[in-house]
Amino acid sequence: MQLSVYNSHMTTSAYRRNLFDTLDHWVSNPTGSFNLWLGEQQFKSTTANVYRSMFARFCQWLEDEGKAIDRCESADIPRFLNNPNSNLPTTRQKAQSSRQRQQYIRLLERVFSHLSNLGLHLNNPAKLASLQGAGRGKDKPTRFLNQEERDRVIEYLKTRLSELQADAAPVDNWVEYRDLALVAVLIGAGLKVANLKYLTLNCINMAEQYIELSQAHYTHRGRILPFAIQPLNSWLSIQRQLTDPTLPEDRPVFFADHSKGYGRQATTLQMHPSSIHRRIQKILAHCDISGERASPQTLRNTYAAILIDAGASDHELVDFLGLQASISAQRLRVNYASFKTARETPMITSVSAASQQ
Repeated sequence: MQLSVYNSHMTTSAYRRNLFDTLDHWVSNPTGSFNLWLGEQQFKSTTANVYRSMFARFCQWLEDEGKAIDRCESADIPRFLNNPNSNLPTTRQKAQSSRQRQQYIRLLERVFSHLSNLGLHLNNPAKLASLQGAGRGKDKPTRFLNQEERDRVIEYLKTRLSELQADAAPVDNWVEYRDLALVAVLIGAGLKVANLKYLTLNCINMAEQYIELSQAHYTHRGRILPFAIQPLNSWLSIQRQLTDPTLPEDRPVFFADHSKGYGRQATTLQMHPSSIHRRIQKILAHCDISGERASPQTLRNTYAAILIDAGASDHELVDFLGLQASISAQRLRVNYASFKTARETPMITSVSAASQQ
């Protein structure tokens, strides 16, 4: 009789939300247990359906390999990810795409973390596989700005803002004020383009220097780094001059220019993501940064790099970046370390040093 690798006595009521959420049940009926667990998570129905299909395929692969879920090893994860989907027609069978690999890694990390809480005596195989690069597939490396590029961006925010403020009619340059603030909240507060849609005036606390975004199933309270304060403050001041200052505090922080081009036909104040990307690229071009690295995501990653260099903990990275789990923070650390290793000159900075720009 094969000995189990878990201790059933560790399955406590602290982790069990229903009578069937036990390690024994997960081993004997992984898909059924997963569906019960999934029902207790706060996912949208469409997301839950995708996860249900993904996990069912993983369980089918384990069964074909003759493995129970409590015997899964880190080496099994890339083997599964490299395995074509046999449920598709032969002409469409191929290994997991880069995006699918990342989705699987994140989902399996959460599942095995839950199994660990139920008493599974295994290091999280999905987490180990992720740290070993299994989720990357053929993905391009995570992009960061190097130290020199970072300094150029921070300096441009400072000098260009000073030039605009010297103008006799600053409101006429409101679009550029807005764009400088866009760059500031990406590299200086770690926001994503998707966050900007929900960013309203009452999300920003300039006194305590943080931005808080709270939505269903999502909370993000990011620290605003010192160099980003002035560009953001200046834009908010210009915005008050452009709009009725008595308008509610839940109005958008960033809005589109409807005075020309296709924007004249727009029915919403919100900026389109493609427009945000173009505006970011335009500013980064002034800093001699172009190509695929001239993107909002690169700026957000660089915010994470600044925090890491300043000694931020995984918990702080999760809070400031709005990450779902500490594994995402650890993955950022690994990617950043790889980025620094690939460069001849190490990137060493700190939040305090950045604030002096």
